[in-house]
Amino acid sequence: MEYSKKWYLRKHEDDQIFGPVDFAKLKEWARAAQVSPLDSVSDDQVNWVKAPMLQELHMDYLIQLGDESFYGPTTEEAVQEFLRLGEVNAETTLINCCTGRETLLCESGFFQGQPPPTEEIAMREPGRRTIRQNLQQRIRELELLLVERRQQLEMAEARIRQLEKRLAGGNFSDGI
Repeated sequence: MEYSKKWYLRKHEDDQIFGPVDFAKLKEWARAAQVSPLDSVSDDQVNWVKAPMLQELHMDYLIQLGDESFYGPTTEEAVQEFLRLGEVNAETTLINCCTGRETLLCESGFFQGQPPPTEEIAMREPGRRTIRQNLQQRIRELELLLVERRQQLEMAEARIRQLEKRLAGGNFSDGI
């Protein structure tokens, strides 16, 4: 990878583009939990890839939030930020995407101890979005997309039925 290139970050939520910035700045954003696993990056604004696909960003960890609920991949620093915000705790399971190894956060090589109580953090940083809020927002987006796609499918199926009737009746005069 060429680090001298200028890079762009496209946020998943609203397609807002940030940049150009050098790769060091992009990496800093990833470490500060400002790059979501759904965000895309590009060095030319034509070809975009999901941020975790750039190995050099070290977005290597999945955070297990429940039996079948995960967040990530994300960076060690982002995991620490989520710990600080009270979104995860020392007993949260992490999965290293590079090795497949599961470990508890407290047993990871980068665990730095328990943060202050969540209420204290909330008072200092009132507008900060949580992992669960981000997941709920993504679920709402997917549900809306599903409704839209179902409507498109129903319209397409109705059009197919209409065209099949014309074909069966031999009525081609009004075009397709």
